[in-house]
Amino acid sequence: MKKIILKGKIKINKNGFGFFTPENEEFDDVFIPKNGIKKALNNDIVMVRVVKEKDSEFKAEGVVIDVVERSNSVMVGRFEKVKNFGFVILDGNYNYDVFVATENVNGAKDGDKVVVELIDFTKKDKNPTGKITEILGKVDDVGIEVLAIAKKFELPTEFSKDTLDYARSLPNSLSKDDYDGRTDFRDLFTVTIDGADAKDFDDAISIEKEGENYALYVHIADVAHYVREKTDINNDAYERGNSVYLLDRVIPMLPEELSNNLCSLNPHVDRLVLTVKMVIDKKGKVLEYEFFEAVINSDHRLIYDDVSDYLEGKEHILKDDKLLNKLDMFNELHVILMDSREAKGDIDFNFKETKIVLDQSGHPIEIGIAERRVSNMIIESFMVITNEVVGSHFANLDVSFVYRAHEKPTEEKEAEFRKMVAKFGFVIRGRELYPKDYQNILKEVEGEKIEMMINNLMLRSLSKADYRREPSIHFGLATENYSHFTAPIRRYSDLIVHRILKNSLHGIFKKETKNYHNKLDEICEHISITERQAESAEREVEDLKKCEYMLDKVGNEYHGVISSLTNFGFFVELDNTVDGLIHFRELDGDYYEFDEEQYAIIGENTGKRYELGQDVRIIVEKVNVELREIDFGLVEDDRKG
Repeated sequence: MKKIILKGKIKINKNGFGFFTPENEEFDDVFIPKNGIKKALNNDIVMVRVVKEKDSEFKAEGVVIDVVERSNSVMVGRFEKVKNFGFVILDGNYNYDVFVATENVNGAKDGDKVVVELIDFTKKDKNPTGKITEILGKVDDVGIEVLAIAKKFELPTEFSKDTLDYARSLPNSLSKDDYDGRTDFRDLFTVTIDGADAKDFDDAISIEKEGENYALYVHIADVAHYVREKTDINNDAYERGNSVYLLDRVIPMLPEELSNNLCSLNPHVDRLVLTVKMVIDKKGKVLEYEFFEAVINSDHRLIYDDVSDYLEGKEHILKDDKLLNKLDMFNELHVILMDSREAKGDIDFNFKETKIVLDQSGHPIEIGIAERRVSNMIIESFMVITNEVVGSHFANLDVSFVYRAHEKPTEEKEAEFRKMVAKFGFVIRGRELYPKDYQNILKEVEGEKIEMMINNLMLRSLSKADYRREPSIHFGLATENYSHFTAPIRRYSDLIVHRILKNSLHGIFKKETKNYHNKLDEICEHISITERQAESAEREVEDLKKCEYMLDKVGNEYHGVISSLTNFGFFVELDNTVDGLIHFRELDGDYYEFDEEQYAIIGENTGKRYELGQDVRIIVEKVNVELREIDFGLVEDDRKG
């Protein structure tokens, strides 16, 4: 074959293999097997030599021949001491350990969990060398693995002294000057609806009827009043980009004096907000809207399950008649907005969201599926319409802003998606792929055993959402000019949007927007990166806890569904969302291969097939917590078919 060498970025899967995206858009992604990763790290810019060209069944395959640019030189692992030197056994699926010379041990002891900075990664056939920069604790310390994941993704875990001093200096209540120039909505019946464990409430809602129309008020904490530009607390918030939720702990964007107190819309206390009032008709159309700097006093701190119990006709604990009337109105408007969104083609994925219950030591004692109930969806509906209104307002003004963009699938992903769903009898007609096409398929598979699998196929076909200065589409929501406005306690993007809106309300809009214009591209790129880091860390903590949960389940049998197919085996997802790999070597009595055209794993002699959505019975064979890997085997009945 012709010698092909490409430059681009590599993404490494938790199972050790990777996918390489060339800079040259003429070439498709290249599969990199585990033994071809060499010394590359996730998100490195690398040179890859293609060793097997793409055919009708498989992606091209390649090996890394050089690392051009490191994405990260800081890693985390377990220190193993050998005399005066040692090695760091890295967390994750790597082909190497890091050698640490005597002068770079820096007090680490055998069995410590450490942060290591890579020094030399260039010598062929030799371990990279590094120096230990931080000792996190012993590997068996409570919570050490979660802390290690935070360090691995370089998530800031400490605020600067100046930030903490400022946060502690703030009063517990509003001062007289805080009310100046604000609209007083304290007499407006207002509630927050959040999870039982929530501590920061950055959105509250009110509703009234105006004839046949609904007047919806969405009140969002006025974080920008306290977090000003060119301050230490702003710099810390920008560095973090967002709060990170790691099951039993939060790495907040703001100190708790703000996030849980002064900026949190707690009940029965005055709080500063930015309010969007929207008048919405019976078809879900926003007839008019208005923005306010305001003050509110929330009447109730409500919990999702309690509200859902009432609205779903179950036994409930809510007694206030005025409250129940308002909840009925919220639900009426939600149904209207939901129907309107469906008519537009909004893709309402029905994913199984994992719920993990931990004991006091952080050990998982229960894993299941988190319910997505009516009250959760009400808040989603109201936040989406608010974000649309705010984004469209500034798009119409044709000024620099921060938009939430979600591009349509690439041509390659679109073709792949069409091919995949066709195997299940779904034919997408027309040359263009629209959100409505996704929605129609979701309706057809609702309640079917392949529903989750189709949801996942759709998600993999979509582009990643990010932040941009210029107006753009949001394919998943079937809308344009979408913004993030409703969560400034936990997202820096929303804080920037609030500042722009406040400048507009104060008449210094044009001058300040020019200043933002030059900075917004950089800000958007930064907060898109921090969001992806947070998502990766949250996903890895979830994988960690799933492995810890399954550790004492080795030998147990479960029913599951085949959720994805690979060149080396297939993954099976259990009812509780835990998934594990069944490797080809576990399939006795035949030689199995992945046929991409038929999208099935097929036995060469017997013709036995394993396909997406197929029910199987598995046995838990092995759990590796350090590598975040769970291996399943098929029970005998399924091996024989």
